[in-house]
Amino acid sequence: MSQWMKITCLYEQLQLKTTLAGGQSFRWKNHGSVDDEFIGVFANIVWVLKQTSTELLYKVVGELPYPNSQEQSSKKQRLSVIETNPAEIRIKVAEPDPCSGKGKLLYSQRYYEKLLRMYFRLDVDLELCYKEWNKCHVHFENSTGQFYAVRQLDQDPVENLFSFICSQNNNISRISGLVEKICTYYGDRICDYNGVTYYNFPSVDKLVVPQLEAHLRELSFGYRAKYIAKSAEEILAKGDLEWFRKLQQLDYKEAHRELLTLTGIGPKVADCICLMSLNHLEAIPVDTHVFQIARNYLPHLAKCKTVTGKMYGEIGDKFREIYGPKAGWAQTVLFCADLQRFKENRENTGSQKGSAGSTVVNSKR
Repeated sequence: MSQWMKITCLYEQLQLKTTLAGGQSFRWKNHGSVDDEFIGVFANIVWVLKQTSTELLYKVVGELPYPNSQEQSSKKQRLSVIETNPAEIRIKVAEPDPCSGKGKLLYSQRYYEKLLRMYFRLDVDLELCYKEWNKCHVHFENSTGQFYAVRQLDQDPVENLFSFICSQNNNISRISGLVEKICTYYGDRICDYNGVTYYNFPSVDKLVVPQLEAHLRELSFGYRAKYIAKSAEEILAKGDLEWFRKLQQLDYKEAHRELLTLTGIGPKVADCICLMSLNHLEAIPVDTHVFQIARNYLPHLAKCKTVTGKMYGEIGDKFREIYGPKAGWAQTVLFCADLQRFKENRENTGSQKGSAGSTVVNSKR
């Protein structure tokens, strides 16, 4: 395990707790009894994160080598200057050179900083974004006072896609459990830490195995088992990681249409994938929370009880018209604010299910 390392990052630019616990990723939890310290997995690394007013601090608890390492597979000689390791589509940064020293880490500190900057999109000045979104509509200014630095994560598209298949008609706690089961049974072990074994999220080909659906049903995935098994087969047939690269390169609406060709992927889940891992920041996943929020922009929706296909498109287009190319990010901030209000309302009425973790994600994504 590494010592604490740090990146300069003002508290006003990153609200770590809401960003990690707001339903974007399902692999983060509090680190022990510390409320503002988190442990989670991304990019084949187990991280511990916390922050101060001026810095994001991190430890690397365990790690695997960069996937399909060029050095290990002797690909380096075969790759042209133009070609890149396909694993970069999942990891989101280029393969680093091995660390030349004898430290505890496989790579230089610069690599881990690149990963965190990518994951939290730290190149985006969020204060500037909030100022622009406040000008776009009074609803944003009135709703997001507590949520000053909610970041849109840039995630592994493979993990993101299968996680959101698990999210259908589910709550955050149970989704997290299902995702961990996929990792435990089909991923690679990263490390053991404080009595817990951590695994990476498997590659698509590891999910194309005999009896996957039956096994997942035994693990309580229900009807989602079929969706995961069929989607894995379809993704592999479409080109696996190169297909995800294509989705990143297509424009948003084309990428959305292509995702809808997969078994078990509807408009809302397709928008989650577009927004959270394919860099289509204009995507608007419309669930019941977003439907309620949209009434501030489309008053006629007050007469409607359910979201039709036409209405779904109308809501997304309206958000894009108001908030521009990062409309999906603005919507994520509004969603977090609305989810908190939902939690507080339930707590105020004496409900025992008032946490974000018990919110049903048919009402979520």
